[in-house]
Amino acid sequence: FLVLLMGCSVTPSITVAGPTNWSDAEYYAPIQQRQFCDLTRSYEQELATAIDSRNEIKVNRTKMTRQLDLDGLLPEGDFKDWIAKVVSIKQVVEPNNDMVDGDAAIVLELWCGTQIGSGQINLGGAKVWGATINYGSREYREVSKLSSGEFAVVSGSFLKLQDLQTDQKETFYASRPLTSEDLEKASNIKYSNGNELFLAKLSYIAAAN
Repeated sequence: FLVLLMGCSVTPSITVAGPTNWSDAEYYAPIQQRQFCDLTRSYEQELATAIDSRNEIKVNRTKMTRQLDLDGLLPEGDFKDWIAKVVSIKQVVEPNNDMVDGDAAIVLELWCGTQIGSGQINLGGAKVWGATINYGSREYREVSKLSSGEFAVVSGSFLKLQDLQTDQKETFYASRPLTSEDLEKASNIKYSNGNELFLAKLSYIAAAN
């Protein structure tokens, strides 16, 4: 039998928009990111219990256990295609430091409250910039297109303290608690609900929608 198809129509392609809220973001997020946020929530509860015990050994052991868990989840600190919300983007002004002057500093937030990206931490009594985005790079150009509150797809690596200062004995990932000043800035109130910042060097970033 010969079947002749007449007036066959082509179904138009459907464009699927990216996440516009945290519920969407969790849907799009890879398993690695989900597990990271699960570890973060568990760690916060365990750390609170350890602090209440007023036993510094328990507190330090809780922190070390978390570090080992993160090492298992993030080989070499690497993460890929995470969904994060932009909190802030700044241009670094450090005329005495050609390594970072003019770079972009971006802070992104995950739904579990953890923030990742660029920042300053205290090492040996001095504030040191880490994980800035090189001026003029592809990532720099992509960051220049983003705004606070937008979602982005990001890949990169978490930095360890030894990446910033080679004589550091600790192998912990470089992070610091967010201060009240960080969270109370008028420009951040709408977009930020974080409690900790991990320095993460981005190798890829693009708008999620």
